[in-house]
Amino acid sequence: MPEYIQNVSRIPNPGKNFDVTEASVEMIKSLNRGGNVSFTISSPPAIKSRVISALPFESLAEIEAFHDGFVSSDEMRDRFQKLAADCEDVNVAIIRHVRQPSSLPAEPKYIVRTLMVAKRGEAPALLETVLEASEASKTMDPLVSVPAFGNVDVVRVVNPLASLEDANAIAEELQGDAFAGFRRKIASLTLSQMRTLSKVAYVSS
Repeated sequence: MPEYIQNVSRIPNPGKNFDVTEASVEMIKSLNRGGNVSFTISSPPAIKSRVISALPFESLAEIEAFHDGFVSSDEMRDRFQKLAADCEDVNVAIIRHVRQPSSLPAEPKYIVRTLMVAKRGEAPALLETVLEASEASKTMDPLVSVPAFGNVDVVRVVNPLASLEDANAIAEELQGDAFAGFRRKIASLTLSQMRTLSKVAYVSS
């Protein structure tokens, strides 16, 4: 499994959601490497709907080589800028995996992303608690990650799922009695927690 993910998060301009999604898929395909594209279908009001392209990498050295090739290609730079012109905002983030799933759905249809912001100094304790909860779960086998650069207080939990019923099963377990201790501990360590649901538009290994 890859050690890193580069996420490109694009907030489309009004009326450009599917144009940006389709162009993001074509860009991933043109790179001749694995990755996925998804678009938000449910999120808190504080998080705008976006299209997320995720590229896996084995190491920082591999990411660096990818960047060198990308910026030296007029075609790729032009394609990136043309796509950005249809967006309100574009954000690039490099994310380091801490926990890998033991398996992934053969054909994921949805991705549930949970972003937790720790209180200052509490990120290591929050990460430890999230890892404990992940191992205790009967309904999810998540990818747990942290930013390699950016907000060091963030812990991310990502669940690729085959159906919305799977998402509901996870939600019921997280709200159940067995997870009450984890909920209390996470609440004591965090400033906020937000969960989004995205539809997978494209995936390739």
